[in-house]
Amino acid sequence: MNNRTLRGLVTRGFVLLMTAFLPASVWSHHAARAIFHVDRIIEVEGEITGLLWRNPHVRMTLEVTDPQSGTVEWDVESIPVARLTRVGVSEEVFAVGQTVTLAGYPSRRSDSEMYAINMLLPDGREVLLDTPVARWSTNTIGTGTDFTPGTRGADPSLGIFRVWSTDGSRLWRSDDLPLTAEARAAQAAFNPLDNPFTGCTRKGVPGIMNQPNPMEIAEEGDRIFIRLEEYDTQRVISMEGGSNDATSGLLGRSVGRWEGGTLVVETDRIDSQFFNQDGLIQSDAITLVERFTPSADGSRLDYELTVTDPGLFVEPATFTKSWAWVPGDRVQPYDCVEE
Repeated sequence: MNNRTLRGLVTRGFVLLMTAFLPASVWSHHAARAIFHVDRIIEVEGEITGLLWRNPHVRMTLEVTDPQSGTVEWDVESIPVARLTRVGVSEEVFAVGQTVTLAGYPSRRSDSEMYAINMLLPDGREVLLDTPVARWSTNTIGTGTDFTPGTRGADPSLGIFRVWSTDGSRLWRSDDLPLTAEARAAQAAFNPLDNPFTGCTRKGVPGIMNQPNPMEIAEEGDRIFIRLEEYDTQRVISMEGGSNDATSGLLGRSVGRWEGGTLVVETDRIDSQFFNQDGLIQSDAITLVERFTPSADGSRLDYELTVTDPGLFVEPATFTKSWAWVPGDRVQPYDCVEE
């Protein structure tokens, strides 16, 4: 569809709002769900007047001419720079002065704010920001997914120590947890606008293990390091028999051991309040048991997490996810900038 045809459907400044549970919402960055209505899509056309290329979110200002209210400045945010650059969307794609059309989620806070998932450029190319589903064009930039582009490899000789890339799997869904009655009531009363993780607030365990970016596992002496891209997080695992200088904090105290080729990590003393971004509060009695197991061919890392917290769950809860090996991928600096 060319721009002339598009303007016939969406005139400058006119916002088309429709309720639709689209496949795109499956891929949206979870923090977006707290502030934006991810069950609706709006379209808006205007001129980019400002751009902040940074983590945790790319931000733009858009000058929109509304037929009724005149010129309105829109605030637009989208997916983190770390993910966009990994899937082939560079800062050069965005240019102040461009007239673009955006599709995305309307804000819960303001009538002139949105979370963009698709962007149509003046030359007819479409940028897939946070959805794999093209809206206007077959000439697209990016993938709109968490997956790292590239050919997956298989090398069992590397064992567990390498960079592992997301395969799109997640640990849990908020509607599928064995919650206590108290935790369920707290979740029901939670205001999404109180989400503590919309800026650069660091996450603790186990929540940080649900992040959709690469991680590196490395060994140094009697300790193992798990380096997670999101918020430049580094976990320290003291192996049995070694020194343990990680005593408490957001990431807790972790002690590891080997069971064959599986790394087993037990974590306690976790001083982190939030289990997830939907109002679930974990207690200081929470403990974790994690199992990291590379596949026989070295192409995949399987992960099993068992959480015990009597204040949160009626019974120990076990979750699984996996990572893939994509040779050449790396953990990039996150360098979060507070909003």
